[in-house]
Amino acid sequence: MALTSAAYAFTVGYWTAHDTHKDTPPDQAAAALGLNPTDTRKLLARYGRWSPFR
Repeated sequence: MALTSAAYAFTVGYWTAHDTHKDTPPDQAAAALGLNPTDTRKLLARYGRWSPFR
């Protein structure tokens, strides 16, 4: 059950990260998440499955 929940959370995080990356400026996303821009970029890259350096 835990693996299924983790897989579901990762899938939801993937689409959320892609929508945020596409529609929201980095500074605005950082403010909404309560993180600095660098940490926000790394978090969205992790869930969006892309390089944090792009």
